[in-house]
Amino acid sequence: MTAMTKIIKTNIKFLQGLNGDPNKLYGFITKVKGSWRGCREDIEKKKLVFPDKKIAGNIIPNALYKCTLIPMKQEQGFIAKTAKIIKFRASVVTICNDDQYQVEVRFGNRRIIYNPESTDQSRNDIQTIANHLRGRQDLENSYLVAEDFIDSAFMVKHIFNQTRYVH
Repeated sequence: MTAMTKIIKTNIKFLQGLNGDPNKLYGFITKVKGSWRGCREDIEKKKLVFPDKKIAGNIIPNALYKCTLIPMKQEQGFIAKTAKIIKFRASVVTICNDDQYQVEVRFGNRRIIYNPESTDQSRNDIQTIANHLRGRQDLENSYLVAEDFIDSAFMVKHIFNQTRYVH
């Protein structure tokens, strides 16, 4: 990098499969009030960002990364020279009342919901949800969050079963 190279720091989600190449990772940034920000593909005025070959193998598609970017030589887009995954703190919220029994794990803009009444395994199987939480790279303390979730989910399941048989 030369002294004239402008370094940009921003958060980006990388997608997979540019122009039909399933191994090609890419993201987008746009200028908002004079600062470059990561953006979605449907934004009109955007520039492409490719991860440097040295870091591309460690990028998880659709995870949020804190990146350091440099412009491409032809000024067509940017290269991410560094990318550090952003880990979110989670909260486990338990809801038990007359008409709603569920556990929500909230982090970032995501919600993972356990509902004992659901017919969808991704929402009603405690072990499936716990394994999913343990495997998330963007979740701070994923094993502890999974254990908190399991405790809450079994409690909700027990209360749900108790009330179901009473009514």
